[in-house]
Order: sequence, then structure tokens, then C-alpha cells
Amino acid sequence: MSDRLSERQLSWMLPLMGLIVSVCWLTSLERYLGGRYHLSLESALPEAAADVVFAPSRWLDAHVRQGAPKPLFRLAWPTPNGWTEPAPAVAVDQSPQPPVLGPLPEPLDTGAFAPGLQQQKLLPGPQRILFAGDSMMQGVAPLVMRALSAQHPDWEMLDLSRQSTGLTVRKYFDWPGRIQEEMDARNLTLVVMFLGPNDPADMLVDGQRHGFPSPDWAFNYALRVDEILSAAAQRQVRVIWLGLPSMREGRIREGAALQNRIFQARAKAWGMDYLATEPLIGKLSEPFQKFIIDEAGHPLNLRAEDGIHMTPSGLNRIKKALLDHIEQAIQP
Repeated sequence: MSDRLSERQLSWMLPLMGLIVSVCWLTSLERYLGGRYHLSLESALPEAAADVVFAPSRWLDAHVRQGAPKPLFRLAWPTPNGWTEPAPAVAVDQSPQPPVLGPLPEPLDTGAFAPGLQQQKLLPGPQRILFAGDSMMQGVAPLVMRALSAQHPDWEMLDLSRQSTGLTVRKYFDWPGRIQEEMDARNLTLVVMFLGPNDPADMLVDGQRHGFPSPDWAFNYALRVDEILSAAAQRQVRVIWLGLPSMREGRIREGAALQNRIFQARAKAWGMDYLATEPLIGKLSEPFQKFIIDEAGHPLNLRAEDGIHMTPSGLNRIKKALLDHIEQAIQP
């Protein structure tokens, strides 16, 4: 008997292997299509069929690909006196007025933007910081962490950013739930948020679909922002929420303008911080531009070709602003 596969065997084995691999990665494909094209394979299938088809990929997400929370690494060796761990924060109720269901906000005048807020100070001593968000944060977090580790070697930091995630769809990655887990497990002092371009899409809440953009969508999106801010306030964890810069594509641009209004309003209500990136990279109330003129009069490219992400020059501008914001928050 030959130990080589025949052409006939290969003709059915290769497609079968491709089908198995595709089924195992369906959730990743779903996140990509949702974030990039606002399409959903799952919503195109009957609910019972979708549960069966997506079951292997969901299981792999829960038990293999995501697994247990990643360890929080230390950016310096322990001192001779060991690591000083403060007492866990006591839960307190600091609830402001909840979001209000009402008409969508009117567009801002040309050149206007939701201004930044710096309403809080960090507690004295070493900080434990979580960087959370989508691919927007994936570009910023490593730069900020590297700089902070040099300035504050006793600080601890974790980059939990994941591409193709957001607040609209929480079936595959639940940001509010995961951040609450990290607050409790790591005794965090600060959470830095930067996300949004994946979110301008219809939102499913308790079986009811809320179309984007609509007052219902804005209301429910604000509630999801509140889940994070409420959990932080109860645990005395500070939050810096980064707003989105100008976007080129229409739906993402429209979403960013609305999301920034929500981010800023809810941060203000909860006494948290909002860092506006529009003055640094480009304002949503003005035409999209990849280049700006720097202090020396030279054109500086800030934006990637997709009209969403930043070039290294753009990322460095946000890094510097975030570092300055954090440094001001630790001043007495």
C-alpha cells in the first residue's frame, strides 16, 4: 500500500482542513468584518444555526486564545524593602445623573471640539495603570509605557488593548466586564481608555436593535461608557478617556463626533478626565487632513493611509500629551 496521499484523497482533505480552520476562526473574522465593513455573518444566519456554527470559535476564544487574564508585569526589580502594596480601595457611591434619552446633539461649529477635562489627581505613590482600547490604543500604549517606565521605575503597567473591539458589540470581548475584573485583580489606580472606530454600527441590547446613529444608540452607548466609569468611581480608580481625532470615512467620522460628545459628557459627570486629541491630530468639525504644518513650517504627516490610525509622528503627539496629562495628575 502506498504511503502517499492520492489526488482524490487530497481533493477532499484540503477543502475539509480549510473548512475546519475557518470555523475555528469565525469570531475573529466576524470582528474584522464588523469593524472594517460593519457586516455580520452571525446576524445573517438564524439564531440556532449561528450558535452551532460559531460554537467552536467561541470555545477557543474563551479557553485558548484569550484564556486567563495576562499577568501584570513589573517594570523594575523589587527593591530591598520589597514591593509596597497599598490597602485595597473602599467601594464608594459617587453616582451622578444617568444619561438622558434625547435628541442627538447638534453638530459643532467649524473649528470647535469637545474640550479636555482634568478633574482628578492620582493618589501618591507607585501607580498601577491599565491601558485599554482597540487598535488606536495599540499604537499609543507601548510608547507611553516605555516613557513612564523610565521616569517611574516602580510603576506597574498593563497593555490590554485589542484590535477590532469596542463598546457596541460585547459578545466577543466585553470591555466593561474585563476592566472591572482587572480593577479588582490588580488593585489599579488608573485606567486609560482609547477606542471607538469599530463602534459606529447598530447595537443589540436585550434583543432590541438600536440603529446607528439614533437617540437610542447614543443613550445605550453612554450607558456602556458609564459601566466603566461607574466601576472605576466605586473603586476610587481614576480614568483618563482619550477622545478620537478627525476621521476620513463618513460613518466613522460621524460616529467619532458623537462618541467624543458622549465620552466628554460622561467623564465630566463622573469627575473623570477627558483628553481631547482633536487639537493634536485634526478636528472632526473641519475637513480631514493627513498633514499639518509644524513649528518649522514643514509639512508633517500625522495619519496612516486608512484615514483612521496615526503615523509615528501622530502617535508621538498623543504620547506627549498623555504623558503631560499624567504628570500633572501626580503633582500635589
